[in-house]
Amino acid sequence: MNRGITILLATGATVLAVLAFLLIPLSIAVGHLANIVGELIVLVVSVAYVARVMRADRRRRRESEAALPPERRVIRREPRRPITFQVRETLFAFAIWFAIIASFNAFVLGLGPLANAGIALFAAFMLATLTVTGRHMMFRLTAEDDVPMER
Repeated sequence: MNRGITILLATGATVLAVLAFLLIPLSIAVGHLANIVGELIVLVVSVAYVARVMRADRRRRRESEAALPPERRVIRREPRRPITFQVRETLFAFAIWFAIIASFNAFVLGLGPLANAGIALFAAFMLATLTVTGRHMMFRLTAEDDVPMER
């Protein structure tokens, strides 16, 4: 019962934090500075509560697992190395996407230079991120693991 209430409260705090986070730009747009302060307070308190609950839950699980005999403990797999981005590769992808998008915006849509620069910067950033991440994930998923999987 107590665990269910904790999960319900943590879920509610997460929803509240996301709502407060999404309302901050709206409050900035309409100029309600008092709302921004209130939303920031709700966001910080909600995130702090969820972090505290998650840390306590992780600590309890590890303590109960440590009390088990070694043969009954959960076998954890060795995590893979993190995916890293190479700066040159990312900048090259960004430059190509920026050139494609800026050209399209200028010649096909007829956008002005300021709007074109803003749109092209954002779109090139997003597309370069997707391109580089997708490439890394593709090679990560198709790479052979050092240790064969046991069935």
